[in-house]
Order: sequence, then structure tokens, then C-alpha cells
Amino acid sequence: MTDVGAQRQARLTDRWPTALALVTVAFAIGLMALVDNEAELFGPSVSVMAGIYLLAYVLGRPWTAWVAFAVMSGVMSVLQVLHTLDVGWSDPFIGIVVVVAVLWLAAVARRRFADIDTFSLQTAGMVVFGVITLVSAATSPRLGAAVAGAGFLAHGLWDAYHFKINKVVHRSWSEYCAVIDIPTGIALVVVALA
Repeated sequence: MTDVGAQRQARLTDRWPTALALVTVAFAIGLMALVDNEAELFGPSVSVMAGIYLLAYVLGRPWTAWVAFAVMSGVMSVLQVLHTLDVGWSDPFIGIVVVVAVLWLAAVARRRFADIDTFSLQTAGMVVFGVITLVSAATSPRLGAAVAGAGFLAHGLWDAYHFKINKVVHRSWSEYCAVIDIPTGIALVVVALA
């Protein structure tokens, strides 16, 4: 009996990324209920998510996805604050896409293209999620929220794929991110349609 109990407790302990993600989802949905600019808040986040993967890829250490999360969130926060203060060059949508492009250039400079399959996949992610971010900025706020929601859903699939292959980011990160992305994406689409 003790072995079964210990195994069950170990499995629950291993799911800490899911538990943390559910708290984050509750915060995100609460934020949607409080504000009326979901596209502005969540649209750039689609590229932030791609940037987290790309920064971990540049560094070549999957565990650094957690550090990349802090770094990219900080960059996004600075861009949002500067935009709120009406600093002209600080558009969060364009700014975060530029930051992700710089990360891609860092991957090239570090010669990370030697693994062409992984490099190609990360490049495709950068382009697709960057385009989603820019499209969410170029549309009406309601449609922008729906586009951001679709981006979150697509990134949830990206997370699931990376969880399965166990490359680029640590599995704890891809689990955490997938559990956030899918319900947040659904919520953004629902808010856009409501």
C-alpha cells in the first residue's frame, strides 16, 4: 500500500506545472472580465510565447524556458508601459515581433541552424506567431481578440508537440504553457464573439 500511495503522490507532485498553469488561467480570465482591450493585452503575447521557445533554443538549454518566460514577460511589460505613456516607437505588437526577430538572428549567430529540422521549426513558429500578432493588431479590437485566441490555441498545439518530442524547452514548460494556452484561447474567442 505504501508504494501505491507514494507513486500516487509522486504523480501529483509531477503535475505542478498544470497546477501553476490553472492559477495563471484564472488570472487571465479574470483580467479579461476586468478590461475591454483583450486584443491589446493578449495579441502581443502570441509572439511572446514564440520568443520564449526561441530564447531557450538560442541558449541551447531547455530549462532556460523558465528564465526566458521572465525575460520575455519583462520586455512585454516595458513595451506595454511605454505604450501607455504614449512613447511613439513602443507599439507592443511591433516591438515584440522585432524582439523575436532579434532572437532568431541570435540563433543564426550562434550557428544553431546545424540542426536544420529544429531550426526550421523554430523559424516557422517565429513567422507564424509573428504574423498572428501583427494581424491581431491590424484588425478591429473584437476581431483582434479572436485572432489572438486562435493564436493561443495554435500555440497550445505547439506546446503539445514540444512536450511530445521533449526538445527545445523543458517538458515542465511545455506542459505549463499548453494548459494556459488552450483555455485562454477559448476564452478569447468567446469574449470576441460575445
